[in-house]
Parts: sequence; structure tokens; C-alpha cells
Amino acid sequence: MNQHNNTTLKKIAQLALLGGICNAAPVHADATLVYRTVSAEGAKTQHTFAIAGRFVRVDMDTEPERYWVIDTGLLTMADVDQATQQYTFGKLPRPELPAAAKQKTLATPQGEQGAEQTVSTAPMLSPEPDLVPTRKKQNLAGIICRMINEVVDDQPVAQHCMAGTGPLGITSREMVTLSRLFTVARRMELGWAGVATADERIVSVDSRLGEGQAAQTLLSISYDWIPDERMQVSKKYKRVESLQNTTAEKQPDSGQVTPTGEPPAADTQPPSVGG
Repeated sequence: MNQHNNTTLKKIAQLALLGGICNAAPVHADATLVYRTVSAEGAKTQHTFAIAGRFVRVDMDTEPERYWVIDTGLLTMADVDQATQQYTFGKLPRPELPAAAKQKTLATPQGEQGAEQTVSTAPMLSPEPDLVPTRKKQNLAGIICRMINEVVDDQPVAQHCMAGTGPLGITSREMVTLSRLFTVARRMELGWAGVATADERIVSVDSRLGEGQAAQTLLSISYDWIPDERMQVSKKYKRVESLQNTTAEKQPDSGQVTPTGEPPAADTQPPSVGG
């Protein structure tokens, strides 16, 4: 990693700390975050992310009988259909190593005027985006977040208001889990606007692409213990190659090759609960 990249990544971290978007705050055992996701076509979905350690369960109000259980450590996902008692299970696309060295070039912080740049209407979004911090902050539903521009070829393509563990009231482990969820969503081309920094310390509170395109906004956070059963798949359910009633949102191929070039082990299974 060259000296410029190292320096600019430090600047975004310093801005976060000084600006109060990463400051320490009381944290809780588990966290549930609700986001409103708007697709490029204008379709609205309410996503609920229930996080317990490295596991996250994703529920969608548009498909109440369906949910995902994602292991952000092993990068596997179970796509569960409770109506048919079936599920798929497979490897997820693996992101680049979550280290400062993997962060692409970051420009120096911009002033408030930079935060108001016109956003392109045809962004080519990357799972490892170029993020340019500004000095502008916002208060969204009581959460202080910093405006950060996402750029492609030095042109802004999206605007994000991002925050860390302090304002969100979540643990560092939960922050890593949420960060990897956003990164994987981009690799799967789900159309989510949310992002995370490469060091997995700051995530989107509100993200908006070009005018008329996708957006993702945090609606609420709650802090309660999540029962183990919510992160598991019943042993009564049948594993299948694909679910019949799926939406446009993509799911991983259960036969996807792992990063080493080896197929997933035959005995690889999602967390399960008897009965």
C-alpha cells in the first residue's frame, strides 16, 4: 500500500472519531436494524437485519414467509421458504480482505460544497467502493452520521451518510457483520445502495444513488436478545437446489466454487435446530 492511500484512509478514520460517528457508547447483546430499501425501479422493501455475533438473519416484508440466514464469518447463506419448508444453502461471493490496504484511493476530505455535487444517474457500483469523506454531518432519526461521496473515475455516483458503533449502539462484532452484509449484497448485485468502509468500522445510515435510482435508509434499531432458533433452519425443512417462488433478488448458487477453487464440502450444512 502506498503512502498516499495509507494517509487518506487515516484521514477518514480521524474525521469519524473527531466527528463523533465512531465514539464509544453503551452496547447491547444483539441488535436488530430495519432499513427501507428502494430499488432503481422504485420498488420498496423493508429489510430487517437481526444480528447476533457473526450471524445475520434478513427478513423482507414483501415475502413474509421467506428469510435468509447468513454466516458472515464462513460467508454462507441459507435461503429459507417457510411456506414450502424448503431451503437452499451455498457459498457467498467472497469480498476482498477487510483491511486498510484494500481500500482504493481516497481523496482528501471535501468541504460542504463538495457534498452537494451532482450525482451521476448511471453509476457502476463496486463492492469495494472509493469513498471520499466530507466535513458535512447530518442527524437522521437521532443518529449523527457523516456525508461521504462514492466516486467512480473521480466522478460522484452516490452519497452516503455513514456512522460507526457509537451512534448506532452496536458492538464491533456486529459492525463487522453488518459491513460484510452490505459488501456481499453488492457482490450479489441485489441493488442495495448501502455500503461499508474497507476497515469495517463505518456503515450506511442513509445511501442514495443518482436521481431516480436506488436508496437505502435506516428506520430503526432495537437491542434485544435474539433466540437461537431465529438463526437456524429446522431439520424438518428440505434442502433443494433452488426455491420455486423467488423474487428478482438473487440468491447464491449452492454449487458455487469456493475461493480456493474447491467445491463446498458435502457435509457443509447451515445451523439447524431439531423438531
